Formats: sequence, structure tokens, C-alpha cells
Amino acid sequence: MSTRFRRPEPGPPAPVRFPSIVRHTLDNGLAVWTIPYGALPVATTTLVIGRGTAEDPPDRHGLASLTGDLLDEGAGRLDAIELADAFARAGTHLNIDTGPDATTLSCAGLSRVLDRILDLMADVVIRPRLGEEDFERVRELRINRLRQLSRSAGSMADRAWVTAVFRDHPYGHGAMGTTAALSAMSVDDARTHWQRHLAPSVATLIVVGDVQPDDVTTAAERAFGAWSVTPDEPVAAPASTAPDARILLVDRPGAAQSELRVGHAAPPRSTPLYHSLVVANAVLGGQFTSRINQRLREEMGITYGAHTSFDFRRLAGSFSCDTSVQTDATADAVREILAQFDAIRGAAVDADELDAARASLTRGYVRNFETAGQISRAAVQLVTYDLPDDTFDRFVPVVGSVTSDDVQRAAREVIDPAKATVVVVGNAEDCRASLEQIGRPIEAVTPEF
Repeated sequence: MSTRFRRPEPGPPAPVRFPSIVRHTLDNGLAVWTIPYGALPVATTTLVIGRGTAEDPPDRHGLASLTGDLLDEGAGRLDAIELADAFARAGTHLNIDTGPDATTLSCAGLSRVLDRILDLMADVVIRPRLGEEDFERVRELRINRLRQLSRSAGSMADRAWVTAVFRDHPYGHGAMGTTAALSAMSVDDARTHWQRHLAPSVATLIVVGDVQPDDVTTAAERAFGAWSVTPDEPVAAPASTAPDARILLVDRPGAAQSELRVGHAAPPRSTPLYHSLVVANAVLGGQFTSRINQRLREEMGITYGAHTSFDFRRLAGSFSCDTSVQTDATADAVREILAQFDAIRGAAVDADELDAARASLTRGYVRNFETAGQISRAAVQLVTYDLPDDTFDRFVPVVGSVTSDDVQRAAREVIDPAKATVVVVGNAEDCRASLEQIGRPIEAVTPEF
């Protein structure tokens, strides 16, 4: 056959060469990372503060996220509108995100206006207004958002599952908090959180793009040098989370489908099993052709899609299968998911399946490092999880060397159907009887929003 009509064979995965990081630390403890990258005259600037929703007080869930939302509601001499306009005139806008382990402030713009961007970011983090009226308005918006989420089957399942899996662990609540917790907060709570947790000694400024390290350090010293706060101690890693193998049933009368979450606690991002686990997940449910999706969607025809994932965090992680199935297939889906969890522990992965899983993870991996923004997001992971500089360089070769035995060994150590919590959000009247046949305790629960 002529080569003109022959499909080309794929080549080996392209290697990743993460650019060098130039580090400097200011006298106040702020780490400054400069990554010269790319030929365009742009730069992505990100401030990573190593405090997130895990620092929420037990009776103030949602405080860290609410405080993050307040930071750009006026800062320095500028009110909220003036501040947004100042960022716009610099050709950028500010994004603030509060995750479990960190709060990040980021924006992208022309490298020639980096000084102006750093000045504005410094105002936001060092001199926020945190006004009473802004607090009341943002809190009311969040409470209204919680009302919306409380009507979503997916949100109900997520909240019930994370609470059951992590319990009193700092990760055992949603970033938005609850209506009761928000209603009990005051603007002084937000001010206290800002004063105690947003500090230079737990922060890293990352600048990626058409920049020079000496220029970035000088600009950072001028903008952030006056930032002086001593933070509270971070939350400590808790003891391992006890498994909860119940079926938690959230009644949703009249629902035609059941929303399912099945899984348990897992290791943190620092686990030496990381690469073997991501390959195991790709085999089990991390891609469209994975076992669970093929079984539930293609063979059983009871869902539009099912997937599994690891959520690796700094202190602990989780593993879960998420799907939505027709109500009369709820129990069958739960049985099959648990059976697939058990199967990957008990039998070796065949060569073709292993090759497909590794290829899905490595062949397009290099595309994650094309722009300054992507490099910046990768650097945020290095900071947040305290990873070595060669983390991304090693991913393709290490994943490519994962064996069937590695997958089975990691699955046996981490994935355990006997420890899995099952959350079902659906019509209890129609599915409870069939769920009882699984032989697990069933408890009716109502997630708190």
C-alpha cells in the first residue's frame, strides 16, 4: 500500500523540559520565583499564599474563601470599581482563588507594566479595605449561591461525600461553607483571618514570561517589602481518616436519575505511589475508554458517562467514582463500581490496556507547558505541594516505565471497595429496597448548605 494512504504511526511522547527557576527571598520572607520564558512581551504574575480553606475555623466554614472574595473589594486608596479599572488600564484583570491548600492571586499582562501590576497586587493583599458593607454584600451573594447549590443533585452528592470521607479533617467541608456558618460570621472574622494567615513568610511570588530576574526582584522588593505579618501555625496533618462503608441516601423525590459518589480517602500529593496511581486511574475510570465507563455506559447502558479521579492535596487526598444513572439501575451501578474497584486490585492489567493508559497520560502532556500562563500554573503546583523542580520533566519517563505489577501494587495499597463510602442522591422510595440488597448499612442524610 502506498504510504499516501497509510495512517502514520505515533512517535514517542515529547519530553518536557521545565524552564529554570531563579529564586530569591526578600527580607520579610516572601519567596520570589522568576521564570524567563517565551518570546512575547508578556508576563504572568501569581502570588501563592500557603493558606486555604483548610484553615477555616470549625465553626466558620467558608471564612477563608469569603475573605479571598473580599480582597479586591477595594484596596489602598481605591474602591472596588476604581481597583478593577486600574487593573484594566494595565491591560489585565485580577483572579483570586481560594483552594484547600492555598490562596492564589494571578493576572497576565504586558511585561512592561509589571511594576504597576505588582503595586496593585500588593495593595490587594497588604492593604485591603475589608469594609462592612462589602462584607454584607459578598456574604449575601454566597448565601444565595448556596441556596442554588442545595437544589443541584451533583452539589448535594459532593457535599455529602466529602463530609463523610473527611469528617473532622480540615478538608471535610466545602469552600463555600454553610448558610449557618456564614450567617454567624462578622467582618471582624474576615479581618482576623487576613491578619493571621496572609503573610509573606508563607507566600511565593511567581513571575513567568519576558522578564529578567534582577528586575523582578527589585520590583517585588519595592511593592511587597513593607508586608510584615507573622502567620498562625498551619493546620497539622491529621491521623488517617477512618473508613465509612455506609450507603448514604439523600432523598430527592421524583428524581428520574440517581447521582452517585463512591470512594474513600487517599494519600497526599507527595505519595511515592503517585505515578502508579495515575496510571491505575487511567485504566479504571480516568478516560472515556476506561473500564468503568465502558462497563456502565457501553455494556450496561445505564449512564451517559462515569469517571474516576484522585484529588491529591497537601495533607491527604481522595479517590472517587462520579456518575449519574437511571433510578432503576442505582444498585446495579453501585455493585459494578465496587466490583471494578476490586478487580483492579486482584488481576494484572494486560499489556494493551496498560499501553493505552500510559499513552493517554503522556502523549499530549507536553501541551500543558506551551504558554507563560501554563508554566505559571505548573509552578503553583511546585509551591503548593512542595515538589522538586524536575517534577514535570520526570512525569513522561516515569509514567512510561510504570508496569502492570506497579499498577496492581498501588491499587491494592490504596483502592479498597470495603472502605468506600457510597453516596446516592435520588428517589429513595424507588431505590432504597434494591440498595438494601447490597448488604451495607443505609443512612438517610441531608447535606448542610
